[in-house]
Amino acid sequence: MGPTRHALRAATQAIHDRLDRAPVLRPLTAPDLTMEDYRAALVALHGVHAPVEERLGGDGGRLALLRADLGDLGVDAAALPVMVGLPDLGGTAERLAARYVLDGSAHGGRAMLPNVSRALGFDAARGARFLASAGIDAAAGWRDLLARLEAEIATPAARERACATAVGLFTAIEDWLGRCRRA
Repeated sequence: MGPTRHALRAATQAIHDRLDRAPVLRPLTAPDLTMEDYRAALVALHGVHAPVEERLGGDGGRLALLRADLGDLGVDAAALPVMVGLPDLGGTAERLAARYVLDGSAHGGRAMLPNVSRALGFDAARGARFLASAGIDAAAGWRDLLARLEAEIATPAARERACATAVGLFTAIEDWLGRCRRA
């Protein structure tokens, strides 16, 4: 593990651990997952991914999958609220840190997929494209991102900016997921 990834991981570990226990996402691993639980989780995740991808200038591929899954559930993604309070994503270090946060979440999604498939019958072709990262070589994308992190965030100052951005983004996500739980 290179110094940038190590710094990002250390800076975000505590908040990442808390997000793993977010009430709106916890049902995704529960054997009694309901359609309503799944819909609420996808709506919350859309609220995270949509504004960040917009600021990054694309959809990263997974946002389109998420919107297709929401469509399968009868949800119009265009009408959904999204989180606010994003950190500045203007510089290279900041943008790569945001990509690290979003793309890292794909690993958790794939871990949740078997339960969603078992409980609701969704898979990479329908209803769970986002969790499966359907059609995306996520492993290759992750390797490429890790290489870019080390190559393009090579100074202590850039690492500090990247870590601050990752923590800021995780904080915004934590706040958003907490709001989704109360909604």
